[in-house]
Amino acid sequence: MVLVENYVPRVLLVDDKSENIAILVDMLKPLNLELFVALNENEAFNRIESYDFDLILLDIMMPEVDGCEVCRRLKNNSKYKDIPFVFISALGGVEDKVKGFASGGDDYITKPLIQTEFIARVKLHLQKSLLFKSLKELLRKSYHELYNPLAIINTSLEMQTLKHGSNRYTDAITVASRTLQIVYDDLYYSLSSRQEQMSVLLIDLALFVQKRIEYFYYLKNSKNITIDFKVLTQNKVQMREADLQRIVDNTLSNAIKYAKESSIIYIDIIDDGENVIFQSKNSGNTIRNIDKIFKKAYREGFEQIGMGIGLEIVASICNTYKIKVEVASKNGIISFKYVIPKVMQ
Repeated sequence: MVLVENYVPRVLLVDDKSENIAILVDMLKPLNLELFVALNENEAFNRIESYDFDLILLDIMMPEVDGCEVCRRLKNNSKYKDIPFVFISALGGVEDKVKGFASGGDDYITKPLIQTEFIARVKLHLQKSLLFKSLKELLRKSYHELYNPLAIINTSLEMQTLKHGSNRYTDAITVASRTLQIVYDDLYYSLSSRQEQMSVLLIDLALFVQKRIEYFYYLKNSKNITIDFKVLTQNKVQMREADLQRIVDNTLSNAIKYAKESSIIYIDIIDDGENVIFQSKNSGNTIRNIDKIFKKAYREGFEQIGMGIGLEIVASICNTYKIKVEVASKNGIISFKYVIPKVMQ
């Protein structure tokens, strides 16, 4: 089977019984695949950290950590969430299948396996996986082409302001370009592996947030908004800089976009002993669907500029770092609260 010219798909087989692995390997022989084996969850995690897989086939019933939990952990990690997972199990009940899909599984195949059906479903998921990878690569190259003109616009505006001062026209262009920059950064982050390659750093949260507030100077001024920033602690957080920037930038940009004209946005950093808390509060319309705002492509206001992926990215990052997120919307006050553990696990 050739899905992409000269490319051999990588498939991970996870099962605690070697005889089951042998059956899967034999059934998959007609396909041109590079097969890897894991006999327990620890081996599975080690393999996944070491190789880029196009598909994972895993048994649900394993002695220590079942397949559903393995899938759930990996789907909650932004590095692995796009890998398709197919459960293989002797459990064929509706509740078992629902549990598998609820944990993030893409398909559920019950035993005894029928080779022709099994191969057809494996091929389908591999085709989807490789198509998605190709699309991501195409988009990644496209965004590199978008970066240069956007950088030229931003640099030219800075030079214009330095030489001739600003006016309402240049300010409007600056607001638009920085709004587009946020959209670009979200899209590039979601498509790029650069955040996976960056080191976890000890970052001064107060200093970092202050710099990002300064970045949004023109956006907040366009609505005559004041940002009241209070720091009640100087604690640092352990994160990749790109991850922290997505959380802070999306929180600030959304607070400004949805805040009332001429209002105040309150940004606080607090220490509760075990955690560093970053929170924002602004006045605005009540959020209608709090339970949906972190879902894929959801937006409360479609008249606003954006792709609806910012908070989805934030949710994925928070899952990775075990950051607790609390959102409230009551009596015209909207608040976002991020409880960041001082020692990341």
